[in-house]
Amino acid sequence: MSGFDLVAAAAIGYLLGGIPSAALAARLRGKRIFEVGSGNMGAMNTARNLGFGLGFAVLAADIAKGALAALLGLAMGGLLGAPPDGARFLALVAGVAAVVGHAWSPYVGFKGGKSLATAFGASLPVYVWGGLAGLVMITALALIFRRSGPATGLTLPVYPVLIYLATMRATADQELAFAAATAGLAIAIVVLVKHLALWLKARRSRAGG
Repeated sequence: MSGFDLVAAAAIGYLLGGIPSAALAARLRGKRIFEVGSGNMGAMNTARNLGFGLGFAVLAADIAKGALAALLGLAMGGLLGAPPDGARFLALVAGVAAVVGHAWSPYVGFKGGKSLATAFGASLPVYVWGGLAGLVMITALALIFRRSGPATGLTLPVYPVLIYLATMRATADQELAFAAATAGLAIAIVVLVKHLALWLKARRSRAGG
């Protein structure tokens, strides 16, 4: 497996993850997603302002593109004759790149969403139990706080640990658990940066208003 293979997996993941599902859904209603509600290119903003049906479709699409990116990474590894660890590594690279692509999509001027759904999708082909552990935690905290911000802020710092522990418990494969946790750390950093950028933008908007 060469550096070119890693770049190819990252490029595939990035371009796939960058598909702007919410922006395309908003166009169906003659809207620009970045000018609707919170301005976030995600399923929740779509559902709140453009209808539950479109919001659900965006959620499914955002999860699917993360999962497909990781699956294509696995498939690439198989085509290259890479060992299972090598194929999983390509899948992790593609999954992280898909999250980056959603956060800064090349199709809409490098704007994007918070990437939570895409991050969950990227976990499904390789470290599904880690992804589910993160989903359970963020959902429980959102129900407790009745706000997504604190739930996300508390979950992301421990997301790599959740991935490691859940993957070890499910597979007893330390190499996989460590690699998946490393990918989870990269994803957590991307999502935290995106959340912070959107929060600062909203704060400036309120101050200007």
